[in-house]
Amino acid sequence: MVSCFGANPRTLSNSYYGTIERKNNKVYGMAKLLENRVIWVVGASGALGAAVARRVASEAALVVVSGRSVEKLEAVKTEIITEGGQAISLPLDIKDRKSVDDVAQQILRQFGQIDGLVNSTSISDFGPLMSLDDDVWMDVLNSKLLGYVRTMRAVLPAMSARKQGVIVNMSGRGGKQPTATHLPGGCANAAVNLLDKGVADAYLPFGIRVNTVAPGPIASERLEQMMKSTGAMSERSAQTFSRPGTPEDVAEATLWLLSDQSRHVTGAIIPVDGGATYTV
Repeated sequence: MVSCFGANPRTLSNSYYGTIERKNNKVYGMAKLLENRVIWVVGASGALGAAVARRVASEAALVVVSGRSVEKLEAVKTEIITEGGQAISLPLDIKDRKSVDDVAQQILRQFGQIDGLVNSTSISDFGPLMSLDDDVWMDVLNSKLLGYVRTMRAVLPAMSARKQGVIVNMSGRGGKQPTATHLPGGCANAAVNLLDKGVADAYLPFGIRVNTVAPGPIASERLEQMMKSTGAMSERSAQTFSRPGTPEDVAEATLWLLSDQSRHVTGAIIPVDGGATYTV
């Protein structure tokens, strides 16, 4: 078995690595978009993060899945390995800077690099303005906006030292087109959009790309919860295409941004909403 992590590989158990066939010191098999890359997916216990983790693993990345639910992370990791991919799970508390920093350092010690970071924190607090107290607003901002700040601070020094790296953050349609019953999440998404553009500009000289994926309503347990809580929309009316969006649609856009196919794209907000956003 040959490790795919360069001349100074870190050792993992066989459950993390698939075998790579060599003949006359050549690797055989179809080239993959993320081969030899370590991708850290934060929020992989949710539907979008899990779909991203599975998709990037299918392109030969080693995926580190993080989030709060140990059980869900283990399920995603097991699914990836069963399909022949490479994954480990490292739970964290996105609200705790030390927890985030510790996981980032563990990844760097084990693999020596973090090539890509994906942040996919979802917000499940819905309701009219007057029904949401300060604690809800602070929790949303602490989880999403500051959570993304924490993970980016944790990876940017190592990426800067290597003069390469990609960050993809999930915001949402509400960051440009507000929904009256999802204002905390919408405000957090708008802040993420601004944050990502600023960080993209600041780290362009270091060869680091930062982009944003802004999903619309996506068929998931969270969308069902939102519709039950607010009655504000249906899956059908939320999209302009003939079907609702899926986590896999979001994963495909994220994969493209992580790969060299988007090497000239940074500071962009990519909507994945079936044309449901009416603003520019």
